[in-house]
Amino acid sequence: MISIKLGLSKGVKSSFADFIRDAKSDQKKRVYSEVLTEATKQQNLVMMKAEAKRT
Repeated sequence: MISIKLGLSKGVKSSFADFIRDAKSDQKKRVYSEVLTEATKQQNLVMMKAEAKRT
């Protein structure tokens, strides 16, 4: 069996982990909303480019 470990070594902290653990709910909701909005824009752009290639 092959095991692949991604990410930082155990015990190493990241600012993302700190944010997830320590941020207040309203801060997380704002960040998640911004991230999801941007991800949706990027997905739509990819879909439009793919559609343009098909025609």
